[in-house]
Amino acid sequence: MDFLLEQLKMAEARFNLTRREVKGNKLVRKAKSRALGGKDDDELMGQMALNGTWFARLAIGEPPQAIDLDLNMLTSDFYVRHTTSHAGTRYDDLFSKSFAKSNQHPYRSCTLPTDVFHLPTIDKSIPLPFAYCRPLKGSQDTLQASGSMLGLAPSKNLRQIDTTFLLHQLLKERVIERPIFSLMLVSGNEGVLSIGGTGAQATEMVSKQTAEQLDRAGAQEKINAFTAENGKTLEGGTNSLDKANIPEEKIILHKRGGEAHGFKAKRADWKEGWTWSKVQGAEGWWQTLMQGVWVGGSRVLQNQAAVIDINTPFILAPPLAVKTFYAAVAGSRPLDPPYSNFYVFPCMNPPSIEFEFQGTRFPAMQGGRGMEYASAIIPGGKFSLGRLKHGSGYCVGAIVETGMGLKEEKEGMTGGSKQGIGSAATSVGSLAGNGMRDVWVIGERFFRGVSGVFDVQEKRIGFRAY
Repeated sequence: MDFLLEQLKMAEARFNLTRREVKGNKLVRKAKSRALGGKDDDELMGQMALNGTWFARLAIGEPPQAIDLDLNMLTSDFYVRHTTSHAGTRYDDLFSKSFAKSNQHPYRSCTLPTDVFHLPTIDKSIPLPFAYCRPLKGSQDTLQASGSMLGLAPSKNLRQIDTTFLLHQLLKERVIERPIFSLMLVSGNEGVLSIGGTGAQATEMVSKQTAEQLDRAGAQEKINAFTAENGKTLEGGTNSLDKANIPEEKIILHKRGGEAHGFKAKRADWKEGWTWSKVQGAEGWWQTLMQGVWVGGSRVLQNQAAVIDINTPFILAPPLAVKTFYAAVAGSRPLDPPYSNFYVFPCMNPPSIEFEFQGTRFPAMQGGRGMEYASAIIPGGKFSLGRLKHGSGYCVGAIVETGMGLKEEKEGMTGGSKQGIGSAATSVGSLAGNGMRDVWVIGERFFRGVSGVFDVQEKRIGFRAY
């Protein structure tokens, strides 16, 4: 439970790096300054090479240098970072013959050179300008991992670096036809990122293999959890990823700390078969309206604001919503402090859950009911975060209570906090908070059965079950 509590704190901290402000006639999100509880003024939002985060791989330069590309749905910047740390993966301009230097400085510690990008989404290499950041001496960022970050938030207001959004660069170069991307998590460790298209037909292919492949993925997750809980290892075989069957417009996603499993995908069609939901709330994140939460075929909650973020390992929900949800789950109860954000349920009786968007109900974390998981290492199906303790008949539920927004807005109104915000927060009132009061976070677990497409131009999100 200590590990889960630490993961919750880390997830909440990521949402507390922005604040809201009025810009013209609309409410937008922007990075917090250090005075308001954000990062240092020379530090960028987002961290690279963290265990449990999703990333792809790309190559830059001639000859190509392979680096990890971390995905971040809460920021809008695309940049490459070179530090003195040995952590992460490194691109070095000194070893690239195609590197073209620039005197432009889009951010305090970044220049704007051009180099050749070998993108998996196209069949040719193209030169692109990019933010190349080398932290200043004395900055904490010199100790951070090297690598690259792809911000996928749909608003320029969340940019800290004065550059063009990557999707718009690819659109200008006619590499893609529309500024859209899609995500499909085939297992807890692997998925597909499609830029300029969706995984529609890939979804159909995966649907036919779901029973076999996701069972293998689930088995590996159980093995990993058993290892963490018991300090032992189990032998278990899985198929290797058949990359030859992934088309060139697809980028294979990986989750740090996980292992690959096999799946196949074909070319995409972004137009058909998706349920579309408009982006709402303060401009910045992929926030939309979840029209209903269903448990056992009955709607228990309706009209809930929800932010999409695949790097959040749970489904986060406001306190009242969590209490209402678990009241509909037979045998569930909250844990005692300091773990009172978590609820448990009988492992042998996992609930049937659906999230509703635009009138369509999507299965959430379903599968593995009853005796099918009686002898498994992690009972409780996909809704389970694991046993409460070794030998317990109770499992920890993946919908977790969060108090985000409540404390921050209170501090903003009173002008005090542990960071010493003082009068700076008072001047902005409740906008000093992260605006997450009464807002859900639809994290990674929902997308292990539902693929999502994100349309930057039309400001909408599409969902499709597989």
